[in-house]
Amino acid sequence: MKILSIGYNSADQGGPFNVEQNYIKVLQRKNIEVVKETYTLKKIFKILMLKKNFFVDYINEFDLVHFHAVFSISNALISKLLFKNHIPYIISLHGNLNNWSINQSKLKKLIFLKFFQSYILKSQAIHVLNDFEKNEVSNTIDLKKLRTFKLQNCIDVPKYKITKSSSTVKFNVLFFGRLNLKKGIYRLLNIIKLLKKNSINDIKFLFVGPKDLSIYKDFLSKIESLKLTKIIEIRDSVQTLEDKKKLFSECDIFILPSDDEADSVSLKEALSAGLPVIISKNCKFEFTKDAIQFVKVIDNNDLNHYADAILEFYKNYQNLNSLAIKAHTYSHLHFSLKEIEVFLPEIYYDCLTYSFKSKNWYS
Repeated sequence: MKILSIGYNSADQGGPFNVEQNYIKVLQRKNIEVVKETYTLKKIFKILMLKKNFFVDYINEFDLVHFHAVFSISNALISKLLFKNHIPYIISLHGNLNNWSINQSKLKKLIFLKFFQSYILKSQAIHVLNDFEKNEVSNTIDLKKLRTFKLQNCIDVPKYKITKSSSTVKFNVLFFGRLNLKKGIYRLLNIIKLLKKNSINDIKFLFVGPKDLSIYKDFLSKIESLKLTKIIEIRDSVQTLEDKKKLFSECDIFILPSDDEADSVSLKEALSAGLPVIISKNCKFEFTKDAIQFVKVIDNNDLNHYADAILEFYKNYQNLNSLAIKAHTYSHLHFSLKEIEVFLPEIYYDCLTYSFKSKNWYS
């Protein structure tokens, strides 16, 4: 097989970029040829106006195209050429049709879906991450008209070693993700304010990730007004695996009080690095009962419960080493890249042969 992967162009675009990179890595490991491309609207207009025939010849070299962005006019235009030339394509939704996401710039997204719905309906398959996503997507798209498969986000767990670097602060709490409203960063400030009342002097909160510039100044002002500057550190995003491992080694636990997640990659990275996690119910993280020691799930309306969960790990600091081993082992068993290595080529093959034998297909 020869696959064209059309997706995101920067690690600043978060989990979907990392997922696409992992897919490419795994497929190449299986000796499947994959070419990565990113097309802006300006670029695709130029191609269609000046080099359309050349581009058609180019896409005909591929057996299948995998899109990693739904709300993309350039992808929708490319899909018309694919359909006309009988080249199958699939679309990974990456949570972009979840209820929360649809409600952001809702009118613009509904207009896109009205004018470019054929882009989705003519796909060979739609990829969702879990049952939560499928149920929410069905509120916007009639999935009965589409073939849908489930494949969770997986990461290269063995590369996330459990290490601990020295720190001047006893207990570091990590927020690792885009600094925006969706991730619950203001909620986290209110949680930190609750903890500050306990007069704990050896705790620190690290915010690491790309900044949403539209709210960043207000976010800094909020930190100032709550008098939290001494226990909060904000860093730029880290992109390489080595930088991530270094960051995780500095920290003791991970927190994500998000309003919505499809299947958080940063959460799984933290667990793989041995960090216990405190997350919102909105993260929709499916886990088994043997993870309850190091996975705490909180209702976003209960800030005191968040604070209590942080204090529980803080007060039982001596247990973190054993929890780290358990978290890493759990990650290896439940979301290792081996799952992608087995099932993604199966799904591609099913799409090309119309066999649809993989267990990952919804009936």
